[in-house]
Amino acid sequence: MVLSALAAILHVMVPDHEIPLAMIGRARNWGIKQMSFWTLVAGIIHISVSMVIGFIAVGVSMALAQYIANAAHYISGGLLTAFGAIYAFLAWRGKHMHSHKHGAMHSHDHTHDDDHPHHHAADDASKGKSILDGGGGASMIAGLVGMAPCFTLIPVLVAAVPYGTQTVTWVMIAYAAATIGMMMVTANIALKAITYAMRLMRIEKYIELSAGLVIFAVGLWLLTEDYLYALLGIA
Repeated sequence: MVLSALAAILHVMVPDHEIPLAMIGRARNWGIKQMSFWTLVAGIIHISVSMVIGFIAVGVSMALAQYIANAAHYISGGLLTAFGAIYAFLAWRGKHMHSHKHGAMHSHDHTHDDDHPHHHAADDASKGKSILDGGGGASMIAGLVGMAPCFTLIPVLVAAVPYGTQTVTWVMIAYAAATIGMMMVTANIALKAITYAMRLMRIEKYIELSAGLVIFAVGLWLLTEDYLYALLGIA
Protein backbone atom coordinates (compact mmCIF):
# COMPACT_ATOMS: atom_id res chain seq x y z
CA MET A 1 0.00 0.00 0.00
CA VAL A 2 2.79 2.42 0.88
CA LEU A 3 4.64 1.68 -2.35
CA SER A 4 1.37 2.05 -4.26
CA ALA A 5 0.76 5.49 -2.75
CA LEU A 6 4.37 6.51 -3.39
CA ALA A 7 4.12 5.45 -7.04
CA ALA A 8 0.90 7.48 -7.35
CA ILE A 9 2.49 10.59 -5.85
CA LEU A 10 5.54 10.37 -8.10
CA HIS A 11 3.54 9.90 -11.30
CA VAL A 12 1.41 12.97 -10.54
CA MET A 13 4.55 15.13 -10.59
CA VAL A 14 4.45 14.97 -14.41
CA PRO A 15 3.03 18.41 -15.38
CA ASP A 16 0.28 17.15 -17.70
CA HIS A 17 -1.76 16.30 -14.57
CA GLU A 18 -2.05 19.85 -13.26
CA ILE A 19 -0.71 22.51 -15.66
CA PRO A 20 -3.66 22.52 -18.12
CA LEU A 21 -6.12 22.78 -15.23
CA ALA A 22 -4.07 25.49 -13.52
CA MET A 23 -3.80 27.55 -16.71
CA ILE A 24 -7.56 27.41 -17.30
CA GLY A 25 -8.08 28.15 -13.62
CA ARG A 26 -5.92 31.27 -13.84
CA ALA A 27 -7.61 32.40 -17.06
CA ARG A 28 -11.03 31.97 -15.41
CA ASN A 29 -9.90 33.50 -12.09
CA TRP A 30 -10.66 30.37 -10.08
CA GLY A 31 -10.22 30.26 -6.34
CA ILE A 32 -9.06 27.26 -4.33
CA LYS A 33 -12.56 25.74 -4.18
CA GLN A 34 -13.10 25.80 -7.95
CA MET A 35 -9.57 24.61 -8.64
CA SER A 36 -9.98 21.75 -6.18
CA PHE A 37 -13.40 20.77 -7.54
CA TRP A 38 -12.35 20.52 -11.18
CA THR A 39 -9.10 18.78 -10.24
CA LEU A 40 -11.17 16.28 -8.25
CA VAL A 41 -13.32 15.66 -11.34
CA ALA A 42 -10.21 15.17 -13.50
CA GLY A 43 -8.68 12.90 -10.85
CA ILE A 44 -11.76 10.68 -10.64
CA ILE A 45 -11.84 10.32 -14.43
CA HIS A 46 -8.10 9.64 -14.49
CA ILE A 47 -8.29 6.93 -11.85
CA SER A 48 -11.41 5.35 -13.36
CA VAL A 49 -9.82 5.06 -16.81
CA SER A 50 -6.58 3.73 -15.31
CA MET A 51 -8.36 1.12 -13.20
CA VAL A 52 -10.41 -0.17 -16.13
CA ILE A 53 -7.19 -0.61 -18.10
CA GLY A 54 -5.57 -2.21 -15.06
CA PHE A 55 -8.40 -4.74 -14.77
CA ILE A 56 -8.01 -5.55 -18.46
CA ALA A 57 -4.31 -6.23 -17.81
CA VAL A 58 -5.13 -8.52 -14.88
CA GLY A 59 -8.16 -10.32 -16.33
CA VAL A 60 -7.58 -10.36 -20.07
CA SER A 61 -4.18 -9.42 -21.46
CA MET A 62 -1.28 -7.18 -20.52
CA ALA A 63 -0.62 -6.51 -24.21
CA LEU A 64 -4.22 -5.44 -24.80
CA ALA A 65 -4.17 -3.20 -21.74
CA GLN A 66 -0.94 -1.59 -22.91
CA TYR A 67 -2.41 -1.02 -26.36
CA ILE A 68 -5.54 0.63 -24.93
CA ALA A 69 -3.46 2.75 -22.55
CA ASN A 70 -1.24 3.96 -25.38
CA ALA A 71 -4.27 4.76 -27.55
CA ALA A 72 -5.97 6.74 -24.74
CA HIS A 73 -2.69 8.53 -24.06
CA TYR A 74 -2.33 9.69 -27.66
CA ILE A 75 -6.02 10.59 -27.99
CA SER A 76 -5.75 12.72 -24.85
CA GLY A 77 -2.62 14.39 -26.21
CA GLY A 78 -4.24 15.07 -29.56
CA LEU A 79 -7.39 16.53 -28.03
CA LEU A 80 -5.40 18.69 -25.60
CA THR A 81 -3.35 19.99 -28.53
CA ALA A 82 -6.53 20.84 -30.45
CA PHE A 83 -8.17 22.41 -27.38
CA GLY A 84 -5.10 24.57 -26.72
CA ALA A 85 -4.83 25.67 -30.34
CA ILE A 86 -8.52 26.63 -30.53
CA TYR A 87 -8.44 28.38 -27.15
CA ALA A 88 -5.32 30.36 -28.11
CA PHE A 89 -6.76 31.29 -31.52
CA LEU A 90 -10.05 32.50 -30.06
CA ALA A 91 -8.21 34.47 -27.36
CA TRP A 92 -5.95 36.08 -29.97
CA ARG A 93 -8.87 36.79 -32.29
CA GLY A 94 -10.96 38.30 -29.53
CA LYS A 95 -8.11 40.60 -28.42
CA HIS A 96 -7.22 41.47 -32.02
CA MET A 97 -10.81 42.32 -32.92
CA HIS A 98 -11.23 44.32 -29.74
CA SER A 99 -8.07 46.35 -30.48
CA HIS A 100 -9.11 46.89 -34.09
CA LYS A 101 -12.58 48.02 -33.10
CA HIS A 102 -11.16 50.28 -30.40
CA GLY A 103 -8.84 51.90 -32.96
CA ALA A 104 -11.66 52.29 -35.44
CA MET A 105 -13.82 54.09 -32.91
CA HIS A 106 -11.10 56.70 -32.43
CA SER A 107 -10.39 57.19 -36.12
CA HIS A 108 -11.94 60.04 -38.07
CA ASP A 109 -11.38 58.10 -41.30
CA HIS A 110 -13.97 55.42 -40.51
CA THR A 111 -17.69 55.88 -40.86
CA HIS A 112 -20.35 54.25 -38.69
CA ASP A 113 -21.03 51.72 -41.47
CA ASP A 114 -17.36 50.76 -41.62
CA ASP A 115 -17.23 50.09 -37.88
CA HIS A 116 -20.35 47.94 -37.86
CA PRO A 117 -18.69 44.79 -39.34
CA HIS A 118 -15.87 45.06 -36.79
CA HIS A 119 -18.46 45.14 -34.04
CA HIS A 120 -19.99 41.90 -35.28
CA ALA A 121 -16.57 40.31 -35.76
CA ALA A 122 -15.64 41.06 -32.15
CA ASP A 123 -18.99 39.72 -30.97
CA ASP A 124 -18.53 36.55 -33.03
CA ALA A 125 -15.08 35.99 -31.54
CA SER A 126 -16.46 36.56 -28.05
CA LYS A 127 -19.33 34.13 -28.65
CA GLY A 128 -16.97 31.50 -30.03
CA LYS A 129 -14.62 31.83 -27.10
CA SER A 130 -17.48 31.70 -24.59
CA ILE A 131 -18.02 28.05 -25.57
CA LEU A 132 -14.74 27.27 -23.81
CA ASP A 133 -15.37 29.58 -20.86
CA GLY A 134 -16.79 28.78 -17.44
CA GLY A 135 -18.14 25.28 -16.86
CA GLY A 136 -17.84 24.32 -20.54
CA GLY A 137 -14.11 24.89 -20.77
CA ALA A 138 -13.55 23.52 -17.27
CA SER A 139 -15.43 20.29 -17.91
CA MET A 140 -13.66 19.79 -21.25
CA ILE A 141 -10.18 20.30 -19.83
CA ALA A 142 -10.96 18.10 -16.81
CA GLY A 143 -12.13 15.35 -19.13
CA LEU A 144 -9.12 15.64 -21.43
CA VAL A 145 -6.64 15.62 -18.54
CA GLY A 146 -8.47 12.75 -16.87
CA MET A 147 -8.69 10.47 -19.89
CA ALA A 148 -4.90 10.12 -20.13
CA PRO A 149 -4.35 6.86 -18.20
CA CYS A 150 -1.72 6.20 -15.60
CA PHE A 151 0.71 3.56 -16.87
CA THR A 152 2.13 3.09 -13.36
CA LEU A 153 -1.08 1.54 -12.04
CA ILE A 154 -0.96 -1.43 -14.44
CA PRO A 155 2.18 -3.12 -13.01
CA VAL A 156 1.12 -2.15 -9.47
CA LEU A 157 -2.20 -4.01 -9.85
CA VAL A 158 -0.59 -6.99 -11.57
CA ALA A 159 1.97 -7.26 -8.75
CA ALA A 160 -0.81 -7.18 -6.12
CA VAL A 161 -2.91 -9.99 -7.69
CA PRO A 162 -1.00 -12.94 -6.13
CA TYR A 163 -1.73 -11.54 -2.66
CA GLY A 164 -5.48 -11.77 -3.07
CA THR A 165 -8.54 -9.63 -3.73
CA GLN A 166 -8.31 -7.75 -0.44
CA THR A 167 -4.76 -6.63 -1.18
CA VAL A 168 -5.74 -5.52 -4.69
CA THR A 169 -8.64 -3.52 -3.24
CA TRP A 170 -6.48 -1.72 -0.70
CA VAL A 171 -3.79 -1.05 -3.31
CA MET A 172 -6.41 0.57 -5.55
CA ILE A 173 -7.80 2.67 -2.69
CA ALA A 174 -4.32 3.85 -1.66
CA TYR A 175 -3.35 4.62 -5.25
CA ALA A 176 -6.59 6.50 -5.97
CA ALA A 177 -6.46 8.56 -2.77
CA ALA A 178 -2.79 9.45 -3.25
CA THR A 179 -3.26 10.34 -6.93
CA ILE A 180 -6.32 12.54 -6.47
CA GLY A 181 -4.98 14.16 -3.31
CA MET A 182 -1.63 14.96 -4.92
CA MET A 183 -3.32 16.28 -8.07
CA MET A 184 -5.38 18.70 -5.97
CA VAL A 185 -2.31 19.89 -4.06
CA THR A 186 -0.09 20.35 -7.12
CA ALA A 187 -2.85 22.00 -9.18
CA ASN A 188 -3.43 24.64 -6.49
CA ILE A 189 0.32 25.20 -6.12
CA ALA A 190 0.60 25.56 -9.91
CA LEU A 191 -2.31 28.04 -9.91
CA LYS A 192 -0.56 30.23 -7.33
CA ALA A 193 2.78 29.95 -9.14
CA ILE A 194 1.24 30.90 -12.50
CA THR A 195 -0.56 33.86 -10.93
CA TYR A 196 2.70 35.09 -9.38
CA ALA A 197 4.69 34.56 -12.59
CA MET A 198 2.13 36.41 -14.70
CA ARG A 199 2.18 39.39 -12.35
CA LEU A 200 5.97 39.36 -12.17
CA MET A 201 6.30 39.37 -15.96
CA ARG A 202 3.40 41.82 -16.32
CA ILE A 203 1.66 39.73 -18.98
CA GLU A 204 -1.64 39.11 -17.17
CA LYS A 205 -3.59 40.63 -20.07
CA TYR A 206 -2.32 37.76 -22.22
CA ILE A 207 -3.41 35.02 -19.81
CA GLU A 208 -6.08 33.63 -22.19
CA LEU A 209 -3.60 33.36 -25.05
CA SER A 210 -0.93 31.97 -22.72
CA ALA A 211 -3.34 29.35 -21.38
CA GLY A 212 -4.10 28.11 -24.88
CA LEU A 213 -0.44 27.97 -25.89
CA VAL A 214 0.62 26.14 -22.72
CA ILE A 215 -2.18 23.58 -23.07
CA PHE A 216 -1.18 23.13 -26.72
CA ALA A 217 2.41 22.51 -25.61
CA VAL A 218 1.33 19.97 -22.97
CA GLY A 219 -0.75 18.11 -25.56
CA LEU A 220 2.17 18.15 -27.99
CA TRP A 221 4.41 16.79 -25.25
CA LEU A 222 2.03 13.86 -24.66
CA LEU A 223 2.08 13.10 -28.37
CA THR A 224 5.87 13.21 -28.73
CA GLU A 225 7.31 12.25 -25.34
CA ASP A 226 8.02 8.63 -26.34
CA TYR A 227 9.96 9.81 -29.39
CA LEU A 228 11.83 12.39 -27.33
CA TYR A 229 12.75 9.79 -24.70
CA ALA A 230 13.96 7.46 -27.44
CA LEU A 231 15.96 10.28 -29.02
CA LEU A 232 17.59 11.03 -25.65
CA GLY A 233 18.20 7.36 -24.95
CA ILE A 234 15.86 7.29 -21.95
CA ALA A 235 13.92 4.06 -21.48
